[in-house]
Amino acid sequence: MDACCEAKEEDLRILRDKHKNVLTIVLATNAILFVVEAAAGVLAHSTALLADSLDMFGDAMVYGFSLYVLSRSAESKAMAAMLKGAIMAVFGIGVLLEAIHKMAAGILPVAETMGIIGILVLLGNGLCFLLLCRHRSDDLNMRSTWLCSPQRHHR
Repeated sequence: MDACCEAKEEDLRILRDKHKNVLTIVLATNAILFVVEAAAGVLAHSTALLADSLDMFGDAMVYGFSLYVLSRSAESKAMAAMLKGAIMAVFGIGVLLEAIHKMAAGILPVAETMGIIGILVLLGNGLCFLLLCRHRSDDLNMRSTWLCSPQRHHR
């Protein structure tokens, strides 16, 4: 193997390591926020917090899949991208059903809890946005991670 290929291999390894670090941080952030937001959603009777906690859980799964396929083939990355989209669709249907149930039952949320948790989640999403933004075009894996992240929708 010539020096050119060895240099490219080293560049790819360094990029994969950067992706691994970023994905690990955003995975941990989303997993923690999922637990906090789900608990607050249950206590505050808030479908919005429960829905967003599911989104956090979905994002954590997306980041976990992205970590898993980091060193895998392009085909594996494409399959993971499709799975990420399917997970988000299933969560959306679940949230819709929860909202219909709460409207029918007349359950009102606690606004103060929603506001406090909303600010916390905004800060967490801001951190994830900053970390993911600079890698969003690196490869299919990071692109699908970016597209499945809520940060992209809140620009």
